[in-house]
Amino acid sequence: MLDAAAALAGKEGRVSALAVRTDPVRVLPMVGEAGAAAAAELMSVLEEQAKARAARARSGFEAWRAKAGAVRAEFQEAKGHPSETAAALARNADVVAVARPREGDEPMAAALVEACLFGSGRPVLMVPPNPPTRIGARIGVLWDGSRTAARALGDAMPLLADAQSVTVFTAGGVDEEVPSADAVARRLQAGGVKAAAKTVAASGEEGQALAAVAAEAGCDLLVMGGYGHSRLREMILGGVTRHMLASAPVPVLMAH
Repeated sequence: MLDAAAALAGKEGRVSALAVRTDPVRVLPMVGEAGAAAAAELMSVLEEQAKARAARARSGFEAWRAKAGAVRAEFQEAKGHPSETAAALARNADVVAVARPREGDEPMAAALVEACLFGSGRPVLMVPPNPPTRIGARIGVLWDGSRTAARALGDAMPLLADAQSVTVFTAGGVDEEVPSADAVARRLQAGGVKAAAKTVAASGEEGQALAAVAAEAGCDLLVMGGYGHSRLREMILGGVTRHMLASAPVPVLMAH
């Protein structure tokens, strides 16, 4: 993930790694007097575990920085709620890079992604386990005409301007009252971006179809709005966002 963050930051940017040391008071439920002693012991155990995880994170960061060479990077440590504190501190970042949750990960991994997406006010770069060495040369924009898609497009403009190619993908069904993928591509072209539009025929799940076509086009970064519909509807219908959270093949820049 740090390599992906450094690739996105480029020579002029800075990578700031954050480790949030869990504050047991923020994550444990309140207990009565009868359970006070057991709770105190549990809090002590959790505190030690949190310190150990933070130490491993710092050690991993230092090892990465030693290999990264000239990359400007720093390590920060904070204490609080793992996802809520991270989202709050991320408000001082240009882009928030988080690891894509994998099957078998703790629930907190998915909670971190959603907390940063909904609570940081910043675009979130979700990084898969094996990201490409270069990010942003061939960018795919997943366009559905939603407010969140427009927000993501705006956040990604500096990257789009430097890309070798940009493809605005749509699965069709965009409301006639909002800009089409073709209209978006034309506006990007007018600003000097090498952009084109492509409609994807989705016979099944839209997210899977869009991801497959983007992979065929050689995209090394996808840009999309997070949860264009209500979260409940996304959960019921599947949703492009939910598919990308589970199995995006390349880094995804999301905004909400």
